[in-house]
Amino acid sequence: MTDAQQRLDEVRAAISNVLKNGQRLRRQDREVQLAELNSLRLLEKQYATEVAAETAARQGRGRNRVSYVGI
Repeated sequence: MTDAQQRLDEVRAAISNVLKNGQRLRRQDREVQLAELNSLRLLEKQYATEVAAETAARQGRGRNRVSYVGI
């Protein structure tokens, strides 16, 4: 498992945790705010892109590097 895949799995687990338990935890007189769902979703998108790039590189397909030159 690559680092990007591991980070993606961790972010998805954190998103699942926030969806199940909410973003704030309270115990007696203390309150802890977990990571914001929007931030986690942005990280998930970023890591999913990295995993897709790594997978494509392993399969021998690189990025499409087509460039158009204007006249």
